[in-house]
Amino acid sequence: MRGFTLQKNTAFEWAGVGYRIQALPPDGKVLLEAIATGGLSLHTKEELLEAYRQGAITFLDTSPKNPAQTLAFSRPLDEVPEQLRAAAARRQQYLRAIYEAGSPRFTKRNIEPIIRRVASEMGDPKPPSITSICRWHYQLIHTQDARALVPRYDLRGSRQRHASKEALLLLETVVEEAYRTSPMTSVGNIYARLLEKIEAENRGRLSIDQIRAPSLRTTYRLVSDITAYTKTTLREGKQVAERKFRLSARNAKAERPLERVEADHTPLDVFCIDPNTWLPLGRPTFTILIDVFSRFPLGYYLSFGAPSAAALVGALRHAILPKTLVDGGLSNLKTSGNWPCHGIPDVLVVDNGLEFHGVDLEGIALDLGITIQFCPKREPRFKGVVERFLKTVNYSFTHQLPGTSLAKFHLRGDYDPLKHALISLDELKQILEKWLLDVYAESVHRGIKTTPRNRWQEGAMSFEPRLPGSISTLQRRIGKSAERKLRRPGIELNGIRYNANSVAPIIRRYGEGVLVRALYDPEDLGEILVWGPDDEEPVVVPALDLEYAKGLTELQNSLIQQQVREYGAAASDRHAVYRARAEIAQQVQELMLSRKLSARKRAARIQGLCSAEPPAKIGPPATQQNRKAAKKAQGSPSSTDTELPPPLPRIEGVKKKRGQG
Repeated sequence: MRGFTLQKNTAFEWAGVGYRIQALPPDGKVLLEAIATGGLSLHTKEELLEAYRQGAITFLDTSPKNPAQTLAFSRPLDEVPEQLRAAAARRQQYLRAIYEAGSPRFTKRNIEPIIRRVASEMGDPKPPSITSICRWHYQLIHTQDARALVPRYDLRGSRQRHASKEALLLLETVVEEAYRTSPMTSVGNIYARLLEKIEAENRGRLSIDQIRAPSLRTTYRLVSDITAYTKTTLREGKQVAERKFRLSARNAKAERPLERVEADHTPLDVFCIDPNTWLPLGRPTFTILIDVFSRFPLGYYLSFGAPSAAALVGALRHAILPKTLVDGGLSNLKTSGNWPCHGIPDVLVVDNGLEFHGVDLEGIALDLGITIQFCPKREPRFKGVVERFLKTVNYSFTHQLPGTSLAKFHLRGDYDPLKHALISLDELKQILEKWLLDVYAESVHRGIKTTPRNRWQEGAMSFEPRLPGSISTLQRRIGKSAERKLRRPGIELNGIRYNANSVAPIIRRYGEGVLVRALYDPEDLGEILVWGPDDEEPVVVPALDLEYAKGLTELQNSLIQQQVREYGAAASDRHAVYRARAEIAQQVQELMLSRKLSARKRAARIQGLCSAEPPAKIGPPATQQNRKAAKKAQGSPSSTDTELPPPLPRIEGVKKKRGQG
């Protein structure tokens, strides 16, 4: 094997630059010439040998290549089949005998006696010819590698394709069409399609320009040459192929707490019940923020709504603030560990869901000094920490609770999660925090080789989390924003009018109709924050009808406004608004007692059931009669049909036309 030697004309690569040894002066130094520029430099032999020891020098073979030269076997000799190793040993024995006889002279007079003697000693019935001996000798001298004597029977035969270029192009088209029709297509089907394509193409060609169809065996060979990646792409799609053939890489690293935080949503695999009606409400949506450095969950948000920006904002608020543990009413379940995590993250990693793209999240990030990093579409590996954590939550936590839906429907068997559902949302919050702080945070994490709690404490010794100036400052930064014109009657937002003396200075300075920024909490429309064009601090502006708006959620308000519009009442008709609110409250109670799980889940969403705020009270508590109806609905066979729920009824009941009633 040829390699690196400190001899004249030896070429090598050193730190990415090619050099050639120009001369070896008698003082023990080495004169190097840069191959690309011709520049000369003087180095000691010890310096070059130390660079070689550290792996910075790589030998470059600059000798001219002989195209007719058989390539040497490149794999280790112990991987060569026994038959080929025996053939290489036979060749080596003949050459060794020739070299031991002195300076080799490849003439018939000098070589034939040696060949006969070695063949007699080996018992070789077919000694090699002098031409073969010369070829083996030159192969060994050229490569300086004993593996050059290994026969390359695998290189025999023609390497050219026998099919024409036109036939190969038609074959590519046929393969794509066949796999698009059926992912389990066969080569026989592909060959039949190819013959049909070639026949149709030849109809428009001259007799001397006809495309010759390849044989079935050639088609098998051509199809077998298609890479596994291409076959998977044709069968299952490019995204599946990218996922299957993607090499696993290390997740993004963080050097301290809150440097990188990942966020995501998932439906928890457990059904919650309503504590008043005792009926299942559905599976809550779990939004989580997790610290990459420590793997410690920073904050979460539970609700019965779809993944939304409001859920992410709720989890972000919970993550930033210092935490007190919830009391879900389970007096015998106390959490022994505290929740030490708080602070504003530096980078928040989210996916490309629509709920993450909007002015609200971007404005919050800008106000709090958070960098939002969006992952490529359908590439969950870019936030693998939170993706793996969500799987751990479902498999290690929710699957152990009564009422679990399990990961897949076919795993349930005869188990009915709706009949076994026993946990309310408040109880789930308490159990979840117990598991997060006393089980997950105290277990050794394979990725960080310690527990998340110890890792956070180690990082907190040299890093102090950053908090907003005050709670009011945080409230001014987290919420949904909108631009409105300020007039003397006030600001109308979500169909609610806001006004107070606090906005009078803005009107006096900029005049009526000035464009201002308004920020509101979608969980409570009782008041808003208003910034003037040049104001650094906002002013609080309450709703004029505070009795109506206080504690009202944005979803509830939109349903009420819809009711008012469909009844045709005037916007100033206050009684119509309260009448609509009462009707919605009554409808929510009916939905909570419905036999349909989807209707009860919708009612929970309208009520605003979530982990951050108490539910909005828009209806009377359940009575004993309601509880009896609930038990009857819960025992109904239709209550377990959750796979294909029927369409929901309109929440307003029977729609009235304008002028009727």
